[in-house]
Amino acid sequence: AVVSTQSTGGMSKEEVLKIRKAHVAPAVHRQTFFKNPPLFVAGKGQYLFDEDGKRYIDLFGGICTVSAGHNHDAINAAVSEQMSKMTHTANIFLHPKLSEYTEAMIKKIPKESGLSVIYFCNSGSEANDLAMLMARAYTGHLNIVGLRRAYHGASAANISLTTMPLYRSANMPITNVSSAMSPDVYRGIWGGDKCRDGICQTLRTCDCGPDECDAATKYAEQYEDHLHTLCPGGKGLAAFIAEGIGGMTAALQAPKGYYKKAFEVTKKYGGVNIMDEVQTGFGRLGTHYWGFEYHGVKPDIITAAKSIGNGYPLAMCATTPEIAEAFANSSLHFNTFGGNALAGAAGIATLKAIDDDGLMENSHKVGSQFLHGFNRLREKFSFIGDARGKGLFMSMELVEDRETNTPIAVYKLQAIQERVKDHGVLIGRGGLYLNCFRIQPPMCVSSEDAEFVLQVLDKVFQEYADGALDDLVHEFNPNK
Repeated sequence: AVVSTQSTGGMSKEEVLKIRKAHVAPAVHRQTFFKNPPLFVAGKGQYLFDEDGKRYIDLFGGICTVSAGHNHDAINAAVSEQMSKMTHTANIFLHPKLSEYTEAMIKKIPKESGLSVIYFCNSGSEANDLAMLMARAYTGHLNIVGLRRAYHGASAANISLTTMPLYRSANMPITNVSSAMSPDVYRGIWGGDKCRDGICQTLRTCDCGPDECDAATKYAEQYEDHLHTLCPGGKGLAAFIAEGIGGMTAALQAPKGYYKKAFEVTKKYGGVNIMDEVQTGFGRLGTHYWGFEYHGVKPDIITAAKSIGNGYPLAMCATTPEIAEAFANSSLHFNTFGGNALAGAAGIATLKAIDDDGLMENSHKVGSQFLHGFNRLREKFSFIGDARGKGLFMSMELVEDRETNTPIAVYKLQAIQERVKDHGVLIGRGGLYLNCFRIQPPMCVSSEDAEFVLQVLDKVFQEYADGALDDLVHEFNPNK
């Protein structure tokens, strides 16, 4: 049943906007999507409903967070049942949900990975902060290296690892954090149509073979060159951190074999490898439960959040017993809400729902349908510079022209996004130049939904190509 603001006693859209503009932090308010934003009051599965009862296909999933689907009956029931018993007690006391959830999570991590100790917390930023602390405690060194064009959170500790212009400022602390060259086969120096493991390849060609990617080798050499100057004598590296596939960077995919080579370089310099699974974990990639499995690597620490709780604020850091022991001996670590009873109930139920509902398999099936469709759209429209992704972790990058790959102006992308929304489809945006559509829907999205979305995108892209959106583009133009 569709829920309205009247039936729930909520604010009207006008009241919501008034309070949002006057009292919600401007850093939040200014990010509001759309000239005419819907007021969402209910959701079910892969759909959201606005105050007028209009249904939208949610292709952004609360920024890659709703995994099993909005308003999932089994997850709701598990949380409700736990609320009726006990909502919270700190982990200085025994309660069953922490151990039950830890056991359930350990079963989802390959035993051969050695990642058998879990720390629960509340967000991806917290988890990455914790991973940084662990790495430094274990190695006794401070330097942490990430990649350019990456997102790892926006806390005071890890914002320096987030190498996206929107998140960086002149007064941002960057001590002992640096970035190696991004292994971007579309915009980077090296890479071409044989470098990605997936359905969508770049349009530029390369000479890479089926079993060995030259671009991966060259980007890994750049990482080692960076460490050669950062760590004199081969000492001083605490950790290398990277995403399985870039999130805010709009499904940026490293070339085949890059992480195997990069992880070997890290070990050569005495550091630990951290894989940020905040957006890639829990089956979203379709063929593997975790991004590190997809890359065939063995990280020392993984972090996870977002899809972990189907919208419940929950995150984790998993590591080896050796690193966990070194961290425990270095300082006291405590998290008030991490692994509390409600979080445990939501987390266990989400893991079960992903399995019971066959969502990893669905991610592969429907994601492949989307990606093949994106390839067809790219063939038809010259302003689509790149299509990429794996499973239900996808993106399209829009450009002014393919000769220069000049990013399309943000306001033009916003106009297209607005028009797509008017057809009942919600897509995100991101990328280094904010010229990409990000598509990371709830993992229950259907083949019928994918077909409808591809038809909508075809229609709106054609309208843009024909100039039918010129007035809307003008509305978004900040220089008009």
